[in-house]
Amino acid sequence: MQDIKANAPRILLNWPTPPDYIPPPQLSDRQVSLCPKRRAKGFGLNFVNLSKELVECPEGDYDLYDFVQQSEQITNKEFDLVIVWTSSFDQSNPLNTRKFKCPTLLLAGDTHHWEFPINHLLAYWATEGFDYVATAYNFQHLHWFAAAGAENLAWLPLISMRTVTHDWVEDRENQVVFIGQQGSRHPRRCRLVQAIKNADLPILIKTANRQEAAKWFAHSLISFNCSQNGDLNLRNLEVISAGGFLLTDQLSFASGLDELLAPGTYCDTYNSEAQLLEKIRYYLDHPQEAIQIARRAYHTFDQHWHPRHRIQNLLDWVFGGELPEPFRYSPRSDVRYFVSTASSAWIDTRLGIYEPIQELHRVQERLRVFVGRGCPGVIAADLLDLPRLELYVEEGFGDPCGLLQQKGVPERIHEVRGEPASWPSFDAVVCTAEDLQRLGRPVRANFAFVLAEDHQLLLANASKLMEAVLPGFDFGKLRFSVRLYPDTVFYERTYLNFPVFLSSQVQTVIDIGAGVGLGSVCFRGFCPEAAIHCFEVDPLALHLLQQNALGLGNCFVHPVGLAGQNSCRTCRLWPEDPQAKWGVEQLLPFREARAALKELGLEPIDVLRVATGGDEVEVLTSLQEQLKDIKVIYVEFTSEQDRKQIDQMLDPSHLLWQEEVSQGNYGCLCYLNRCIFYESSGNL
Repeated sequence: MQDIKANAPRILLNWPTPPDYIPPPQLSDRQVSLCPKRRAKGFGLNFVNLSKELVECPEGDYDLYDFVQQSEQITNKEFDLVIVWTSSFDQSNPLNTRKFKCPTLLLAGDTHHWEFPINHLLAYWATEGFDYVATAYNFQHLHWFAAAGAENLAWLPLISMRTVTHDWVEDRENQVVFIGQQGSRHPRRCRLVQAIKNADLPILIKTANRQEAAKWFAHSLISFNCSQNGDLNLRNLEVISAGGFLLTDQLSFASGLDELLAPGTYCDTYNSEAQLLEKIRYYLDHPQEAIQIARRAYHTFDQHWHPRHRIQNLLDWVFGGELPEPFRYSPRSDVRYFVSTASSAWIDTRLGIYEPIQELHRVQERLRVFVGRGCPGVIAADLLDLPRLELYVEEGFGDPCGLLQQKGVPERIHEVRGEPASWPSFDAVVCTAEDLQRLGRPVRANFAFVLAEDHQLLLANASKLMEAVLPGFDFGKLRFSVRLYPDTVFYERTYLNFPVFLSSQVQTVIDIGAGVGLGSVCFRGFCPEAAIHCFEVDPLALHLLQQNALGLGNCFVHPVGLAGQNSCRTCRLWPEDPQAKWGVEQLLPFREARAALKELGLEPIDVLRVATGGDEVEVLTSLQEQLKDIKVIYVEFTSEQDRKQIDQMLDPSHLLWQEEVSQGNYGCLCYLNRCIFYESSGNL
C-alpha cells in the first residue's frame, strides 16, 4: 500500500470549483492543483485563500498535457497520478490526460443535475480512457459507468470535504438551523424551508462560511439538510464533524446513505414534508435524544468518516489495488450491477429516459411514473434510485434484480389494473408502442417515452427539459438568472419598455400563460415590491416556471390554465394520428379566468399579462368588468383578427403604449390605462 506520509505521490489535480466554495482536497504533499482562471479567485466567500497554491488553467476544453509542458509555474512535469474532477456543470474538460504515461482517474462531479450530466461524463470518460472512475456524491450512478465498460469504479463519499471541527457543545439553542443555498437550483429545499417557517417552528436561516457554519451546527439542536436531487451532499458530514444533529432527507437504497451514516444511529431522516415537520417537533420536545445521536456521530467522525480515510482509500486503490467494501463498486455493492451491465446495448435509450425524469425529480416533490409491461426491466431498476419516484406497473411486474427486497422500494411500487381510464394521470409514462396498442385506450401523462421493438425511442417529449439555458437579465442593480428553452419567444422591446412611472403603484401582477416566466422576470425588475401570480398549464413551461419563480421572490405559480370557461382539454402526444383510440395524451385543466382570480382573492389587478397562444380574447372577455381598472395590460396575439379585436376591447379604457410584431401575425401589445396616464402626465 502507498503510505501518504512516508512516500507521497506526485499528483496533478484538475479542480474547476471555486476554492472559497469547495477547496481542492489535499491528496498529497506533492500535489499541483489547477483551477480555471475565472474561478481560481473564488466567489468572494472568504472561505480560505488558496489562490497562491493554485495554478490557473484555461476555461472549458484544453490540452492538459501541453498546458503543463508550457507552464512556468509547474517546474516538474512528471506525475504519478493525474486526477480530473469535472461535470457538465463545471464545463472543464482537460484533454490528452493519457500523455502523462501514469494512471489517470476521473472524479465524477455532479451527475444529479444540469445538462445531460451522466451522458456528459460518460462521453468524456470514453474520450480520455481513464484508468479509474470514482464518485463522491452519487454512488447510485456508478452502474452507468459499469454498463459503459468502465472496470475500476469506486465510491469515495465526500472525499472533497474540507473538515472544520468544533468543540462539543452540550447546551444548545432549541431551534432548527439551516445553512446553505436556496433559489431555483434547489426547489425542494426552498419548499421545505418555507414549510418549516409556515409551521411556526423556530428556524435560523443563514449564509455562512465553514467556520461560522460549524458554530451554528454545534450550538443548534437540529441541523436541517436537504439534498439537491438524491445526492449524498457535503452538508451531511459538515454537520456531524461540528457536533450537530443531522436531520436530512431520506435517499434511495442505492445512494450509500444507509451504509455510511445508519439513520437512527448517527442521524435521522425524513421522506416528506409532513414527516420533516413531525420529526422537528419530536426532537424539539425530546432534545436529549437529538443530542445523544449527535454525540455518537461526533465521536465516530474522526475514526471512520474523516476525508483523510477516503484519500488513503484512493491511494491504496490506485497504487496498491486494495479498496475495502463498500467503497469498491462491484456486484456485491449494487443489486443492479448485473442487470445494468447486461443491458449496456440500450444505454442511450435508458439515459434518454432516466436523465429527463431525474430532472423532473429535482423540481417536483413526488413523481408518478408508469412503466409498461413490454419495457425492459432494467428501466424500472434505473428509475428506482430516485427516492421520491412512485413506480406504477401492470399486474405481474417482473422484479429484474431483487428490487422489492431493497429498503424503501416496496412501498413505492404500485400495481394498476383495469382500463387506463381508471388510472391516475402520470407525470411520465414509459411504454412500448405495442404496450399502448394493447391497452386500447389513451394513457394520461405529462411526458411520454415510447419505445420501438428494438428499444429505440420513438418519442421522448421530456428530452427538451435537458436543453434549458441560463441567461442573465439586468434591471439596474438587480440581476436575474432565468432558465429558458432555446426556442423561447420573448418580445424584449415591449416588456423592457414598462411605464416605470407606475412602478411604485403596482402591488399585484397577474401573468396568464406565464410560459417559463420571462414576462414575470421583467415585472419583478420594474416592480420589486409587487406580488406576482403566474398561471401556466403546459408541463414543459411549468417545469422552468416553478424554478424561475423561486429566484423572483413573492412569486406564486398556479399550475392551471385560465380561459373563458372551465374545461379539461386533451393534447395528444403519441401517435399523431387523431383517429387513434389509444396512445398517450396530456390532460390539461382550465378554469374560467374571472372565477379563478376571485376565488384566490386576486382583486384588484394592477398589471395583467395574457399570453395563452390563442385564447387571449376569451380571457379578456371573462375579465371584461375588471379591465377598466387595470393600470397596465400586456396581450400577445397570434392572428391579425385577434389583434384587431383586442384593440377594440381595450381602446375605450386604455391607450396603446408599445407594440411589437414579429413572424407575420404574431406579436405583443402593451396598453396603459388612459385615466392613470393623463393623471400621471399632469404630475410629470
